[in-house]
Amino acid sequence: MESKSAKYGFWGAVIAAAITGVIGLYIHLDGKAEDKKIAEAKKAAEQSKDTASLTISNVYVPPINTSIESAFFAQIQNNSLNVAKDVVVRLNFGESSVAKCETLPENKINEQESFTSSIISFSAGDIQRKDSLYIYCLTSHPVFDSILLSGPNLFSNTLFEFEQFKPKAESGDSGFVTFFKVVATIVAVIFIGYFTIIVISALNRKFDVDTSNF
Repeated sequence: MESKSAKYGFWGAVIAAAITGVIGLYIHLDGKAEDKKIAEAKKAAEQSKDTASLTISNVYVPPINTSIESAFFAQIQNNSLNVAKDVVVRLNFGESSVAKCETLPENKINEQESFTSSIISFSAGDIQRKDSLYIYCLTSHPVFDSILLSGPNLFSNTLFEFEQFKPKAESGDSGFVTFFKVVATIVAVIFIGYFTIIVISALNRKFDVDTSNF
């Protein structure tokens, strides 16, 4: 009876450990998501009534270089509740030379300008709330260094660097990969607990056989 109680104790401990590991993993992941929401809410609360924030999205350059000029595109969007005033845009194209550049819906760049530098700075004026400014350029190579937005009433300057650029096909898989990793971790914990139980059970049976020979 004592040997059976010991075996059941071992099994119970292993099962409890596996369940605790799964629950702990879930709590950890859920806690990180909750902390992110709290941080975002805190950041929004810190903004005063007069500040605005801008986002840079839909940045695109071709995946390969060609003999003709490459297209560069970026969207600057005001998702805040206030007007972003006197916004200054600084485009750094690095090793690329610039042939043409314009903005929509209103062109803020001089059409007659001759671009002698790979760095272009221009005033975008005010960007109304929920409005967007679109930038379209033709460059010698499908690369850029950075996009920087600044303004007197922005909550903070917005910087987008080339390292952040990812083709849509790659970025679209990130959520699935994360989900797969979480599921794989949970399954691994369960199987580790299961095989541990089998090993302990086998050792206990061997121990019972050995003790019965005495």
